[in-house]
Amino acid sequence: MQQQDSPKRTVFLIYLLFAVFGLCLGSATLFFASQPINVAAYWLGYGTPEQVVVTKGSSGFSAGRSDPGEGRAISDNSKVLLYGVQVGETVTARPRLIAIGKNPYAFHSPLSAAADLLYLIPTVLFGFPFTLLVLGIVAPQRLRRITEWLKANTGNTTGSS
Repeated sequence: MQQQDSPKRTVFLIYLLFAVFGLCLGSATLFFASQPINVAAYWLGYGTPEQVVVTKGSSGFSAGRSDPGEGRAISDNSKVLLYGVQVGETVTARPRLIAIGKNPYAFHSPLSAAADLLYLIPTVLFGFPFTLLVLGIVAPQRLRRITEWLKANTGNTTGSS
């Protein structure tokens, strides 16, 4: 009885491992994909523009290690975080479409928004294996066709060498 339970437990643990791995990959993909979506929304004119007076400057952009600048919206005196601004500036900013975290960030120029396009790299790096994992679960026949096509086009028919 103990020997029959062992293969079932092993298969269950493998499925559980793949489920946790897929959850991690999917979460990372969704997190990193939100930034390029925010950039596209800014470039397409999403959000109500508001005047922001910068109270703390920031020399860098969100993709680097710099701290964001801080400003106060003129309309309601709420705190807004911005990148690439100087103290005393008054900028027109629009909020991000997908807000992540407790602090409200905003874009004030196409250049400050474009810096977040760097997040396309981890989106692809986490999204590609996540897509393959989902395809392997949802459509294994299609994944088999993809792997056979890849094998045929690489010239390596004997497996790994």
